[in-house]
Amino acid sequence: MTMTRLVLGPHRLFRLCIIACIATVAASAGCSQYIDPNVPEPIRPFVEPELGREYLLYRPSHYDREHSWPLIVVCHSSFPDSPNKQLRAWTEFAESHGFLVAAPELKGIKKSFPPKAAEQIALQREDEACILATLQHVRAGHNISHDRVFLHGWAGGAYAALHTGLRHANLFRAVSLIQPRFKSGYLVDVDNAIDPYQPVYVNCSAADAFTGKHGRHFVEWAKSHGINLREDSVGSTRSTDTARVVNFYEHVIRKEPWIRIRALPTGGENPLELQFGLRCSYTPTQYLWEFGEGKESPVAQPIHVFDRPGTHRVAVTVKGPDNREDHRELTLQLP
Repeated sequence: MTMTRLVLGPHRLFRLCIIACIATVAASAGCSQYIDPNVPEPIRPFVEPELGREYLLYRPSHYDREHSWPLIVVCHSSFPDSPNKQLRAWTEFAESHGFLVAAPELKGIKKSFPPKAAEQIALQREDEACILATLQHVRAGHNISHDRVFLHGWAGGAYAALHTGLRHANLFRAVSLIQPRFKSGYLVDVDNAIDPYQPVYVNCSAADAFTGKHGRHFVEWAKSHGINLREDSVGSTRSTDTARVVNFYEHVIRKEPWIRIRALPTGGENPLELQFGLRCSYTPTQYLWEFGEGKESPVAQPIHVFDRPGTHRVAVTVKGPDNREDHRELTLQLP
């Protein structure tokens, strides 16, 4: 039997060796990229189908679909930060405290030379769509609690966290920031969406010569816009120090009920006829709706017809199982 021997020229052999080396390095990097030795589960990469953007997810080893779980979406900063680096700062707490954490790949993170406002806002809107698509995809595959979803940003990731979190207080119970970068011109389209009941936590060090001024400017801006702000200048401002943020989330869950007023058209011919309801982190035992001019309702989902177009204030007071009372207000522009 005759064997045919393949003979490679020196140049082709050299190229093949280089390709093999690159493939080996890439394969080894890919294998270790999503493994955190401090937790039993791997960090899993996903691509959400709506926009085709990648995100990383850590799911605790004791995850059980029979129960609803909290979710934290984390927003990374610019290089050398990354979704993988941010996620690794949360995995041990996710494992020990019992929550899922996702990190999407973002575009609107502040770099050394910040872009013009219009360009940055356009990027933040892209990131907003990416964050919402990530949230939807995680919910599709996991049992996520509707009232325990949080949004966090570090440094340049603060822009995505603020832009998306403040505009969607109906989705994110609270927003947290560590050492945020900040320019008020990048957030001009959140003014009408701010919910004064949504807690916003910021950990910034005024002593930091480079980023301290950003933190001070954000605090001033937040207070002038009626944001429910929690300042923390005691803890470390490193991106990996997430313990104080987790403590903030746990305090919010225990002490600050999530109550959202929902106002929807009834589908009738009168555009001034609305049905009201609540999304709440507990089941109220009593309701008292106030629609102005002495008009009230004690039912859970009342239908009310306003007598004129214009601006109307709607308020609701609910009582919980422990006889605690909570009050919320909503301003409507009709029709």
